[in-house]
Amino acid sequence: MPPNIPKCFLITMNLCRFLVAVLVLCFLITITAGSNDPARITGDVSINCGSDGTYAARSGKEWLGDVRARVTSGLQLSGSSTVSTVVHNWASADPTPHQTARLSKSKFSYSFQVNAGQKIIRLHFNPTAYRSFKGLKDLFTVEACSFTLLSNFSASITAGALGVNTFAKDFCLDIPENQQLIIVFSAESSPSLDTYAFINGIEIISVPASLSYFRGGDVGLQMVGQKALVYVDSSIALEIVHRMSIKQDLVSSADGSRDMFAMWLTAPKQKPGNINNITWNQPVDVGFRYLVRLHFSDRRLNMAETIGLNFKVLINEIVVSSDGGIVEVRDGSIPWYEDYVVLLNGHKQEGKRNLVICLQSNQDFKDMVGPLKGFEILKLSNPDSSLAAPNPLPPAQDSPLLTFQTLFMIIGRRNATMTFAIAVISLVNIIVHLLLKSWGSWGSSSSEEENKPSAGAERLLRRFSLAEIQLATRNFNNELIIGKGGFGRVYRGHIDKGQKTVAVKKLKRNSRQGAHEFLTEIETLSEIRHINVVSLIGYCNEHREMILVYEHMACGSLADHLYILPKDNSNCFSFTWKQRLNICIGVARGLEYLHTGCGIIHRDLKASNILLDENFVAKVSDFGLAKPEQRNKLQSHVSTKVKGTVGYVDPYYVTTSKLRRKSDTYSFGVVLLELLCGRRAVDSEVLMDEQILTKWARDKINKGEVDQIIASSLREEISPNSLKTFVAIAGRCLNDDPKNRPTMSEVVLQLEFALKHQESNQNLVLNEITSVSVDLHPSTSNDRIDVSRDAPPIITTTQRQNLTLPLGRQTSGKFGINREVTSGKKQWTRFTTAKLLRFRPWYAFRKRAKPSKKNELLFQEIAVGSLQYDFARIRAATNDFSFANKVGQGGFGSVYKGMFSNGQEIAVKRLSSSSRQGNSEFVNELMILARLLHRNLVKLLGFCQEGNERLLIYEFVDRLSLDLILFDPMKCSLDWDRRYKIIMGTAMGLHYLHEGSELRIIHRDLKASNVLLDKDLNPKVADFGIARIMEADETSNTSRIVGTYGYMAPEYAMHGTCSVKSDVYSFGVLVLEILSGQRNRNDMNGEDLVNVTWKNWREGTAANMIDPRVRRGSTDSLDVMLRCMHVGLLCIQESPASRPTMGSVTLMLGASTSTLPTPSEPISNMVCEEYRPTNTYYSQAEPEASACNMDMSETEFYPR
Repeated sequence: MPPNIPKCFLITMNLCRFLVAVLVLCFLITITAGSNDPARITGDVSINCGSDGTYAARSGKEWLGDVRARVTSGLQLSGSSTVSTVVHNWASADPTPHQTARLSKSKFSYSFQVNAGQKIIRLHFNPTAYRSFKGLKDLFTVEACSFTLLSNFSASITAGALGVNTFAKDFCLDIPENQQLIIVFSAESSPSLDTYAFINGIEIISVPASLSYFRGGDVGLQMVGQKALVYVDSSIALEIVHRMSIKQDLVSSADGSRDMFAMWLTAPKQKPGNINNITWNQPVDVGFRYLVRLHFSDRRLNMAETIGLNFKVLINEIVVSSDGGIVEVRDGSIPWYEDYVVLLNGHKQEGKRNLVICLQSNQDFKDMVGPLKGFEILKLSNPDSSLAAPNPLPPAQDSPLLTFQTLFMIIGRRNATMTFAIAVISLVNIIVHLLLKSWGSWGSSSSEEENKPSAGAERLLRRFSLAEIQLATRNFNNELIIGKGGFGRVYRGHIDKGQKTVAVKKLKRNSRQGAHEFLTEIETLSEIRHINVVSLIGYCNEHREMILVYEHMACGSLADHLYILPKDNSNCFSFTWKQRLNICIGVARGLEYLHTGCGIIHRDLKASNILLDENFVAKVSDFGLAKPEQRNKLQSHVSTKVKGTVGYVDPYYVTTSKLRRKSDTYSFGVVLLELLCGRRAVDSEVLMDEQILTKWARDKINKGEVDQIIASSLREEISPNSLKTFVAIAGRCLNDDPKNRPTMSEVVLQLEFALKHQESNQNLVLNEITSVSVDLHPSTSNDRIDVSRDAPPIITTTQRQNLTLPLGRQTSGKFGINREVTSGKKQWTRFTTAKLLRFRPWYAFRKRAKPSKKNELLFQEIAVGSLQYDFARIRAATNDFSFANKVGQGGFGSVYKGMFSNGQEIAVKRLSSSSRQGNSEFVNELMILARLLHRNLVKLLGFCQEGNERLLIYEFVDRLSLDLILFDPMKCSLDWDRRYKIIMGTAMGLHYLHEGSELRIIHRDLKASNVLLDKDLNPKVADFGIARIMEADETSNTSRIVGTYGYMAPEYAMHGTCSVKSDVYSFGVLVLEILSGQRNRNDMNGEDLVNVTWKNWREGTAANMIDPRVRRGSTDSLDVMLRCMHVGLLCIQESPASRPTMGSVTLMLGASTSTLPTPSEPISNMVCEEYRPTNTYYSQAEPEASACNMDMSETEFYPR
């Protein structure tokens, strides 16, 4: 120290130095604190959920804990949650962020203050056991901002399906200025499961501007196979589902995007010999749009250009890119790529489908990859702002490798000998497991391939994943079993987040016949739509399981109510006789539809296969043994191995192996006796000679002891005439000779008589209603049934009696009760709405993509079901709607013939853009035909609506419409047999529309041009554009009348009153046209066809009205022709109440021994024209125009 410096000065200097150091330190702390402003995150962040402090992953990346308030900047936790550590650590998993988790049985959220821009949100999951959460099910929803990222999500099921212990999911959002990024985790509420939500790690990663996924928001991205553009902007969220690196130089970190590219996979090397055509199949969720980004190598593009390598890239078999187009727009200043949008139509519940990317060239790729460096596939959120899809399949079984790993961790360090022994055992078990897994995988895929339904069945039914079924049935919980049988077990389940109850039938794996029955039931029920036949919703054939999903029948089976419930509960109510009759009528109608509408023989009808819904409406079920009929006219039976249930099987079928429709009739006769007697078909609990119901009942009836077979609960209730009618029809059904058994149409009529007798409890007056005489001789054998005792006979075995045939509207009430039609105002009730809402594609027209702020509204139909076809596919099938493929023109637009790549022929009805009524008719026809299936109705295969294009796709009918053949004297080759076949088929199609389908439909435009003929001249009613859905007893009044003049009923043409009897009138006119070969509006000395036919009928010269070409060649059939004319005149009676129902019409046309009433004079069509209201719009009679509302049209050569 210098002597001349005072000591106080030195102290002062040291103090200043200290103060300066303190100030510098405070400044540095302030700077550091400013850089970690808790109000905002300026860079990327990684959160190690459930931990405290800072952790480094194996990669060296730093992760921040979320436990304390100051652990990370710009982060805020809300809601109720807890933290936990894993019970077992996976050796392969990085402890960070997989060792700890944040969990909740309710809801919690993270709020991040981040800079604006595009962010990748990477969620890490380790679905293992956590302390305090053992035994609970991980099932939850994840939301970010206004988007649903995951819903009803199970991380454990997903990990099992992927075959991994841990995994991550990437999402991409565009965060606006001054908006928080809020991620919410919510446990799903479930009445049967204890659920929780959890997360192990969250990464927020910024997307470089050069790799932005939202560039399409400015200019729009091309939809593959369509003309539409898709605008990917901040209103859409993305999920990165696949990233495939073909070249190693693709994943670069030069722009700071290393974290963004961390989830890339490397494509396997292609096998030599297939290097000019490389294909990648990537499974993606059905029902979404996908952004496909193709990355190209600039250097390799230049090389390809130099050596003359021509290549193209295809997505789902459609060319999207080629070398020429790339060279023109290439810019080497940025990582080069092309973006496309692909739509995968279908129900989300269908699971996954492959998105196929193919690279083709005219030369071999030298390095087997060509100019393509890689590709990305990103899922776009739907209009409901959701990216959620169903959970994937769970693993078939737990891997023993994981089990031994855990065991090794527990005891491996304690005993070296035991460790070595366990290692050897583990190795052996692993080898065995891999061998079994390999065999099981082959067996599973082989089983799934063998049990794969046809393309038509796949299109019409919903394919469930095994995970969905397990969730619906609580993993096949025994408490949910509602039935057992030879097939397996039936469980009650809940699908669609518990909103819908279903019946789940699971096949026994050791059932030899199960696989065949499984496919038979799928193929059969996919083609059936009837109110009295159970509906099949879907199926599952994964992991060697075979499962069928049906609509749930709340009241169980008929057998339950007859035998099981009364035994288990003495207070169980017993069906009244009226209820039993309605059940019988419902089953008979279901069988009638199967026989006449579908050509199907059930082969196993019994009480346990008759199900009852909540209103006790009967539905035929279990089609595992069903057989299609032979269409060959020379063979009326199917030769097949005898199968069925003892006590119900037709004896003729047993002895001859010849299966007929009448075999079902016999089984139905047994069911009739069960309902009457309250006893099983085979009852081992009674005396030996009484165990077979049919034998015991016949013996009693033959002895005149009918009262002794009636169930005790019914003896005081059944009216004598109802009993006589019922017993007689049961006897005819059980006739030993199938030829003497009635058709199911006759059975329906007889049972309706029995119900009528029961309701009136008196004989019906024959002159008040139409009468039909039917031969009811039950048998010529010793088992002849005689029920003619004291009361006046209604049906006897010794004479033919006239049976009453109701003319009024017959419909199914709560128990299938038939009721007369009454006029009334149109009432649209919940019945119709509920039925329509079952049609999923209808929702498509209510869910449209938001309009872009830079372009007009573009329809983007998402998740509308497999009825929707891509426009590109239809355009290709019709050769771009070429004139050569055009087969018709009408008010709706044009009709084209087409052919899919599999050889299936189709007819495509294309809406004209100038048609004013086209859109409403398009929606109307789509809604109605999607719910109908009958061999005499044209089948709708699907639809297409893209941009301004609206298309309906039908099965192609070879012979086109009836009018082109019937009214052309040069082409007409219809003999009487063919004309009669057309009349009967059209009648059955209308009968199904009115009474058989779940919707009660009035066609409103039946005419010759709307009856199509297939190659076998089977008629198919077509064109439902102006059809109307009605309630059971409904008539409607309208001031806007549509239809074709000459076919319209007088009450509809003059007053706008419409009912099912309006169709009956149109059918009557059509019958007269078929008989005469003349149009209803031909000029016959100033009179129309109706008047001329009536005059000839009245004067006894009706034969003059029959087409001479038919009359000359079919003199033996003149009586049948006149009968058809008689029925036609009954159908065109002036009063709707005087016209028969279509059910009665089919019976009258087919019953050659029936006695028909005399028709009264019908009203002239000319009179109708004179009273035509001024506000009514008609189409002119054929051939001048087709049916329309206001748009006049050219002659149609196909239905509109």
